[in-house]
Amino acid sequence: MKLRLTPLNIVSSILLVSMAYLLIYPDQSGWRELGSLPLFLMFALSFITDLVFRRLLPDIKRIWFFELVFLIFVALFMVLIRMFIF
Repeated sequence: MKLRLTPLNIVSSILLVSMAYLLIYPDQSGWRELGSLPLFLMFALSFITDLVFRRLLPDIKRIWFFELVFLIFVALFMVLIRMFIF
């Protein structure tokens, strides 16, 4: 198996580390345990999306381009939802 570093791989590892941090160092009110559930969902989605991109695109340069565009699109979508709905 060839190990390739991709943007969604990096995001998945950051989400996994932050989820572990929230579970290892809880606070008194318990809100940190609740915060680890959305992080787990984002980790699972980014990991599955990374696997889909790896399966569809064999070239590493194309994977980087499409995953960066995907991450920018998701970030902009989240900002727009935050501005107009909440």
